[in-house]
Amino acid sequence: MLKRRHTPDSNEAERGASPSVPFVLGWLRALPLLAALGLLRWLPRIAETPLTGAWPLPWRLDALTLCFAIALPLGVAFLPLGWRDTLKALVALGLLTAVAGEHLLLLPLALIVIGGLLWSWRWLLAGGLLTAGLGLIWLSGGSTWPAPTTATAVTSPAFLLILLSCSIGLNSYPIALLRQSPDPLRQALQPIWLLPLIRTIEWGPWNSGWTLAALLLGGVTVLWAGSTALWANDRAQRIERILSTWLGMALACVGLLTTVGIAAALWQLLAYALGLHLLLRSERWGWWAGPVPPAVGFVAAWLAQGATAASGAFLLSGIFWLATLLSSIAILRLRSEAQISPKLSIPSAISIGLALLLGVLSPLPLRWLMLPAIEPLQGGLTPFGLLDIWPWVGIAALDAGHRRVAVLPSIAVFVLALVVVALAWLLARVFGWVRLETDEEQAPDEQPDLWEQLRQQVWWIKGPKRRG
Repeated sequence: MLKRRHTPDSNEAERGASPSVPFVLGWLRALPLLAALGLLRWLPRIAETPLTGAWPLPWRLDALTLCFAIALPLGVAFLPLGWRDTLKALVALGLLTAVAGEHLLLLPLALIVIGGLLWSWRWLLAGGLLTAGLGLIWLSGGSTWPAPTTATAVTSPAFLLILLSCSIGLNSYPIALLRQSPDPLRQALQPIWLLPLIRTIEWGPWNSGWTLAALLLGGVTVLWAGSTALWANDRAQRIERILSTWLGMALACVGLLTTVGIAAALWQLLAYALGLHLLLRSERWGWWAGPVPPAVGFVAAWLAQGATAASGAFLLSGIFWLATLLSSIAILRLRSEAQISPKLSIPSAISIGLALLLGVLSPLPLRWLMLPAIEPLQGGLTPFGLLDIWPWVGIAALDAGHRRVAVLPSIAVFVLALVVVALAWLLARVFGWVRLETDEEQAPDEQPDLWEQLRQQVWWIKGPKRRG
């Protein structure tokens, strides 16, 4: 097992440095994101025909690759990292340009190198399993991701190795039972493990055993992580469980093999990237990381539940609803236990602004970016969950009979959000999360603690009783 050497915390490394250091580091971390956003100018062309090239290695840039090329740098851009971790992030994102490589073994080898860079034994294990799975396909006649011969070379052992590597890389159950040291950079890059699994859909439909395995892994992870996040032992473990809940939803949505399911998984990438930063920072408005309308996290939860309802998986839809509720309470507990910063930092303000903007305008990126990413996968998808989008109006999830099973009107949600924000402020005022000038003389001990009141009133969030 790899033992990571102790390094100072990123915030400690920047403490005492000149005020310009965080500014410079922030711009360095934002460069990959700005470069990825620059690729959007070719999106209309990419949506019709992927861009290809042969230097330095054969590559192909399609809409699916572009989704990950935007989401991963977005998750890194706002993290509070020091010089060393910022350089690691730039190197890791540089290696992840392998997502555009056509050769089957290019991406898994890059992930193994990143695992060594992050000192993560899980990434090394997952990378080895992914290399083994894709290696079996390569030995059976597969060569590149889009090659027709690759689709005919897929076998059940190869697919199960790919799925197992994905679950380990995403920190799914039961591998999540093993503790690991918190690493914001590793957490920001975790969603990359969804890409190889989604790519397999381009080769054709999965058999029923593969679908069941993906749904079980995702569903069990969502239920376990969402419930245990409430009584996790410490803050770092609680954040890890909340993140596992989000990634478990994405994994289960991929297993649905529907248009709205893949759209929900891709949208979860954006919600994860923005929510991670807000979870890591102890600030007054960090609850926007959760499924609060009209933020991006609310749209992600709605899409996931709409995808399961459209597919007829109502039990999984109920699990998603319960896990969303439990993870939201866990986020409130994070704020209750943390030392709340009195000011909203510029990175957090940008994250919250992007979360609100993407939530309100969600039909636009879904139509222009994510539906083109799903189009090449149609040969492996089922007709049991479609996505109907009306720009500036809303989104609807359709079942096999083209009946609307879930509707999200964006404008109505925005109006509803005003009421929700007002109620949230009133609750924050009642429980002492915000203070007015007249409250400055009030002793801190007189401020009630929301989490302790919830523990006294609601029996099922008290956690298991410990003996001894």
